[in-house]
Order: sequence, then structure tokens, then C-alpha cells
Amino acid sequence: MGILLITVLTLIVAVAAMFLLYRYFRIARPKFPPLVIDLDDPLMNEAMQKAIESIPYFRALQAQNGNVASVKVPFVTSSGDKEFLWAEVLSLSGDQMEVCYLTPPMTHTGRLERLYTHPVADLVDWQIQRPSGEYAGGYTMRVMFTRGREQWGKLPPELEDEEKKYE
Repeated sequence: MGILLITVLTLIVAVAAMFLLYRYFRIARPKFPPLVIDLDDPLMNEAMQKAIESIPYFRALQAQNGNVASVKVPFVTSSGDKEFLWAEVLSLSGDQMEVCYLTPPMTHTGRLERLYTHPVADLVDWQIQRPSGEYAGGYTMRVMFTRGREQWGKLPPELEDEEKKYE
């Protein structure tokens, strides 16, 4: 009886440990391969500049009931790479944003804390989803649709559908 109890308890502990390790080290992977876009891509730089210049419009739309605000902000991964992640804006107060990262980084390993505070000055793009499902902003996304067609030949159907939502 004692050996059976020890065996069962050992199995339970082993399964629990495997589950916890899986949950801790598992990182969501993106559905589509990343686009290769040069850091000095003129369309991307123009899009980021447009997003920065239109921050007052972003603030006005973000304050309206029913709109969901997202921003694209820099993130330094565990490997030291700088990536740009989309994050939902949980609160916007003065020059600070509380956000929850939506997109996983490509070069990060280990646990990823999803809640962060960023200065508004960090954002390189913004997007507002209206109750109708249409988007305002998303300037870098529009460039990514263009570059996606160039690199992949055509957009996957899901991205073609997404592109139609931008006003």
C-alpha cells in the first residue's frame, strides 16, 4: 500500500511540474511569418511620422465610448533585440499609457509579462477599432499590407479581410 501511494504521489507531482514548466516557457507564435522591412524603409518611416503627428486625434478617438485603442510600442527582448509590439491601451493619462501586449515578440524566450506602462512618446503607431469594426490609424499596418504583397506575392485571405477594415 505504501509503495503504491508513493508512486501515485510521484506521478501527480511529475505531471504538475510538467504542466507548470509548459505554462511558464510556452510562448505564443504568430500566425504569419514576420515581414522583413528595412529600418530605413521610406514608407514605414512616413507611416510612423504620420502616427506621431496624429497623436491628438488618437487621444480624441480613444476617449470616445465604445472605441478600443491599441498602440505599437518598442520592446527589448531577452536576446537584446528591439521589436515593435501591438498593445491594447488599458488607460491613458497625461503622458503615460498602461498597456497589455497583444502580439508576441519573435526573439524573446522565457516568461513574458504582458502588462507595462509606456510613455505616449514611445508609440510608433496607433489604431482605434470603432464599434462598427472599422479601424482608424494603423498607418504601419497599411505599409505592412503593401510590403506583404511584395514579399509573399499576395496577402493571406485573413489579412486581405483585415485590410478592408481600414478607413
